[in-house]
Amino acid sequence: MSQQSKADDEKLEAIVKAIQDLQFGEVHITIQDGVIVQINRLEKQRFPQKK
Repeated sequence: MSQQSKADDEKLEAIVKAIQDLQFGEVHITIQDGVIVQINRLEKQRFPQKK
């Protein structure tokens, strides 16, 4: 397996990990010059309101 392929697999794995078990939130993937350079995960917790 080439170095590029390993790097791509690691990035895809990081994306999958970021969206697993995420019920409410966002995943931002930053790309520069066609290359993924950063992955941010913002998770929100929502609580039911009693009326």
